[in-house]
Amino acid sequence: MKLKAFGLVSLLLVISLSGCLSEDEKPTNEVEEIRLNDLTMKGTHNSYHVKTPGIASLNPENNYTHANLDIQADRLGVRQFELDVYYVPGMGLRVYHTPLDPSTNCEGFSGCMNVLLNWSIENPKHAPLWIFVEPKDLPFVVDELNILQMINDEITSTWPAEKIVTPSEVQGDETDLRTAIITKGWPTLEESRGKTLFVLLDKSEIRDQYIANNPRLENQTMFAIVDENHSLASVISFVNPMTHGDRLREASEMGFMVRTRPDEATVEARENNYSRFELALNSGAHFITTDFPGSDLDIQYSIWLPEGPVMCNKYTAPPHCTTRTIEGWGNYTPFSNP
Repeated sequence: MKLKAFGLVSLLLVISLSGCLSEDEKPTNEVEEIRLNDLTMKGTHNSYHVKTPGIASLNPENNYTHANLDIQADRLGVRQFELDVYYVPGMGLRVYHTPLDPSTNCEGFSGCMNVLLNWSIENPKHAPLWIFVEPKDLPFVVDELNILQMINDEITSTWPAEKIVTPSEVQGDETDLRTAIITKGWPTLEESRGKTLFVLLDKSEIRDQYIANNPRLENQTMFAIVDENHSLASVISFVNPMTHGDRLREASEMGFMVRTRPDEATVEARENNYSRFELALNSGAHFITTDFPGSDLDIQYSIWLPEGPVMCNKYTAPPHCTTRTIEGWGNYTPFSNP
């Protein structure tokens, strides 16, 4: 009886004290939300690419074939894609590697996007997709024909606005995009599920044209790849984690989305060498972009993230983040032995 009385007094005491605490003093069990830069995902380089007969044997750099884009998303766990875009008179924006290496697994820019859009609609709870768009025409052609605006218009006419996370949305009320990312952070995973972000994959005069014409990226769908101190800093890309590992890690810890590659020009694949992959994993990169996501049965080498389709970033994710809370494994199935 005394024990029950003591428990009742203790309960009343806790209740009375809790009423005296200010909002700032109240204990909280709130869990830090997982944001986009808390994720690490597999990407594909030249995601549309198919070996062109004769060319691959002459040029080993082109000796890789990707599965269809929706199969990459569904079976291989790819969440970051890359589309090279050319303007062809009378045909519009087309997707292929070079005129000498034109084989592709999807037709036209809007056609390639539609493959991924249809998969996204069928899988509305997926972690956000990222589509990197690389204009391949010469800079003066891109400028003269206003190809960057063509790309933006084709994105907005193909992809529903409510399924795109834009630079302006990330910036919000902050003075610039960089400030928003450094102080407020990227959108949360939960509010971004089923959505897509687009990035202009270029560091040349084409990128400079883009940001000169759109200094705040207002009404634009694509983020720009610029240096970390630029007002538009958001996505940082260095393809070689061997030479830029420290800078990649520092950019990741600052809050930027970071891209690197575990293989290049099929060198690692021909040697079956995973040392660069290990460096990529340790760089803090959010996008690990490969030519060999696991569907090319002609070669043993393939890249599989060790914890599932999308992992918690080892440097930025909160302790409670787990792969299974990000996204179910679904059909994540190797085609070949890693």
